[in-house]
Amino acid sequence: MFLYNPFEQFEIILISKFSLVNYDISLTNLTIVVLSTAILIFILNFILDKSYNYIPHNWQIIMEAMYQFVFSLVAEQSGRKGIKYFPHLVTIFLLILFFNISGLVPFSFTASSHLVITFGLALSYFIAWLIVGIKELGPKFAYVFCPRNMPLWLLPLLICVELLSFFLRPISLGLRLFANMLAGHILLHILAGGCVYLLTKLIILAIPAFAIIGAIGILELGIGFLQAYIFVILLAIYLKDSLYSH
Repeated sequence: MFLYNPFEQFEIILISKFSLVNYDISLTNLTIVVLSTAILIFILNFILDKSYNYIPHNWQIIMEAMYQFVFSLVAEQSGRKGIKYFPHLVTIFLLILFFNISGLVPFSFTASSHLVITFGLALSYFIAWLIVGIKELGPKFAYVFCPRNMPLWLLPLLICVELLSFFLRPISLGLRLFANMLAGHILLHILAGGCVYLLTKLIILAIPAFAIIGAIGILELGIGFLQAYIFVILLAIYLKDSLYSH
């Protein structure tokens, strides 16, 4: 059944049931993946921070390149005011990247293929940027919905469009990551099941099938990085709207 049910890999399994003051805090495979990934990122950063050298080793080069990549992205998209939010954005970049990459390990669980995770992250940052915008700009934050120097007859339509676009941001941001991860893992699962079937029938046909799976696996690695990049660059663009008046 595991070979032919591509949705089985996304099932949330209850491991241990807990409740605290009428709140369900049960332990599932999803919570284990989320917590272990967060702890792994913390430990990795702690170890690298303690082992930084003037002559960098390989892991230090990789992490410094990643930090520099996200820093330049934030500085370019959010401006000078957005640099102080760099720790938040580099953390979410690493978290999503680890979610996406760890999900490619055979028999693992992909947290970013669940809408509750992707939409939860998108909605959290949407609310945070909304608070930042009100705090930084005050009444001028309303210019996000009402562009300046527009004809009066066109303003009602533009305000409606901008309001709809603004409040759809967390939905589109969460759905984009969820849909890409879900589709990629379903495709890999179906192809892997096909390879196993070919092995039982005609081994020679399984060889090109395995080559295709390997190529798609490499492609999924790139997509995992790309989706983390898209998520963060959109957050940086949305942050700019909260820091600068239009």
